[in-house]
This record gives sequence, structure tokens and C-alpha cells, in this order.
Amino acid sequence: MTAEDYLKNRLKNCSSYILNDADKAFLKNHGVEAFVYKKLTWKKFRKWKLESECIERTKKTIHLALSKNEPLKVVFPIGGYKLWRLASWPEVDWAEFFNIAYILEYLSPLAAVYKPGVIFSYYVHTLLMEKHDNLTTKEIKQYMVSFGALINFFKKHLPKNLKLEIWKDIDLYSRKEYFKTLDVVYAEVKKEYEFWSKEKQARYQRMAMLNLRWEGKQNWTTLSETEKKAKFKMAAVYEAAAPRLIKVQKQVKGSDKVLVFVNPTKEFIGIGSTRGSIVKPWIGVGVLEKRGQGFIDRILSPSQWQKVQNQNHKAVKTELIPLKNFKEIRVYPKRFNFSSSQV
Repeated sequence: MTAEDYLKNRLKNCSSYILNDADKAFLKNHGVEAFVYKKLTWKKFRKWKLESECIERTKKTIHLALSKNEPLKVVFPIGGYKLWRLASWPEVDWAEFFNIAYILEYLSPLAAVYKPGVIFSYYVHTLLMEKHDNLTTKEIKQYMVSFGALINFFKKHLPKNLKLEIWKDIDLYSRKEYFKTLDVVYAEVKKEYEFWSKEKQARYQRMAMLNLRWEGKQNWTTLSETEKKAKFKMAAVYEAAAPRLIKVQKQVKGSDKVLVFVNPTKEFIGIGSTRGSIVKPWIGVGVLEKRGQGFIDRILSPSQWQKVQNQNHKAVKTELIPLKNFKEIRVYPKRFNFSSSQV
């Protein structure tokens, strides 16, 4: 199989699922509800142990949807931007392609057995990025337009009962209302920040250091080191504040939604970003890793990308997706070996 054939197959068939004998036996013995839960928490996709709260929440959500014979709603939050440090910025690249294919593959067994199907939503933070990362509205719009275009290519091949959609913060709030509400929560979290553990503060500030754009919506290039540290703290607090907005809590994270993310929490099932990656797609680069006669989808973090970008690889031309960052795909002939610090 060539790289082009592999990519075509991922695009066209990632949402197709044929029940095997084990599936049929499980359905016969345990029913659809248990099957849906089993596939949502399948170790083939799940990267971490489930929290007891997540297990309880997920089971209740499945039961609620199936008891009403309604589509199961699944939400995956993402950042509405491409990391400005990457060559593919400000548009999507193969990282987003691989993540979409991976999630559709993950959900395909559910659509195969449950007739009302699945509504999958990427919940996208777009307004937050202006405050959190100092990005311009133009940069965010460029990302969202390209992301929507990429999703449309997948939609052409979906079964009728598997819906794929984008759900944005601007769909919940007007700009004015969002920023006003965010600032109220920000003030609350800023007080809490002082009582966070040093480890938690450091984790949030590392994300801020990666994402903050110094020459963006505002020019922060001339800030002193003390002022820059204050910006890191600001971004960390905004990161923690955004999920606590009332409409996000009630609608995006409502009891009628199965919550899925790259990393696990007490509410979210942690499935990574692809079969072989746990890097968030909007801050990563998508490449293929040759594995025997096949390929593995990989999303590389900035540090991983820096390590391998000059290593031996083949740049394969492709016309599969007519967007800016899809004219070729890098194929690496050897298996990657990254330390945990590079993820």
C-alpha cells in the first residue's frame, strides 16, 4: 500500500465498521447499551485508566440517550488555532486530518449498532484565544475556515447516522457577553491560582509559554522579563477559567454529552489524538510513520518535530485534500522513539 492509498482509505473508510463475531456475541448477551459503553471505553483507543466519576457519568449519559431513542452526543474540545511556531500556521495540517479520522473510527461501531446514531461535535475555543494566546481574529478565522473545509471532505463519506459538526464558543455567547463573563470567572480563578500546587502552576505556565504569541493582537515584544512572567500567569488563569463559564458547564459539558479529550479527567475519557499520539492536533504536526507494509498516523509536538524534521524521510506528493498544507505528507521509514518529556 502506498502512502497515497493509505490516506485515501483513512478519508473514505474511517467511519465504516463491520461487526465481527465477538461483537455479535456481545450484543446478543449484553445488549446495545453495554456495547456502546464498551466501545467508548475500548482500550484500543483509551490511553488512560478511567476515573470512577467518568465511568458513572458516561454510563448515565448513554442510558439517557438510548432510553429516549435519541442520537448519542459526544463532545471533544479543541483550541481554535494552529500554533504560531509551526510552518503550517495558521491553517490545519495532517495533524487535524489524522485526529478527525481517528475519532470517526472510534465512533464508527456505535453508529453501526445504534440506529439513531451519534452526533459528534468539536467544541472550539475561538474567542478565548484572543485573550489567552494574543492571537488576532484574522488568524483564528483562517484556522476555522480551513478546519471547516477539512471536515467537509470527511462528511462526504459518513454513514447517515453519524454526524460531524463544529460547535464554537461564539455559538453560546456574543463577543461582548463572552468576554464580560470570562473576566468575572478570571477574577475568581486568579485568587485560586495562589493556592494551586507548584506543580499545577508550572503545568499551566508551560502551556502558556508554548502558546503565547508576543507579536500578535497586541505587541508584547518589548516587555520586560517580569512583565512576560505576568503574561504567562495571565494565560494560565484564562486556561483554567474558560471551562468554568456557565453556558459551557450547562451545554457543552451537560449531562446529555459524552465527554472525550486527548487527556483524561474526572469527566473526560482520554483517548489521545491518534492511535500512536497524545499530542493535541492544533499544536502538532501530522506525519506518517512506516510500520512494516503499513503506516501509523503520528502527531508530533513542537519538540518532537524539532528533533526529527531533518531526519531521513520521504516527502510524498498528494492531491487528496486541496488545502494549503496538504500538498505532501512526510513519511518516516523508522519507528519513532521519543521520551515522555517530548510528548
